[in-house]
Amino acid sequence: MCIAFPGRVVAIDAVGAVVETEGRRRRASTLLLTDVAVGDWVTVAAGTIVERLEPDQAEEIQDVLRAAIALEMGDRSAAGATDQGEGAPDVLAF
Repeated sequence: MCIAFPGRVVAIDAVGAVVETEGRRRRASTLLLTDVAVGDWVTVAAGTIVERLEPDQAEEIQDVLRAAIALEMGDRSAAGATDQGEGAPDVLAF
């Protein structure tokens, strides 16, 4: 399964861009969004930049992904979960 992730464009060259997220840099295609610039926040899915984000949108997505990862790892306190009953999907309920 592929998950989209937010990141900041840190470099652009003739074949695509380098996007950084959580301290990790990855190459991404600019085929679908050709006018990205260094410093732009973007969503990357399947190795391709698919949309431009506002910085607050990127931060919100990163927070939700971190919480989901913490839940997957079994660390409910790190995910900011509250006790809403057994089996309640509390941290991702908006």
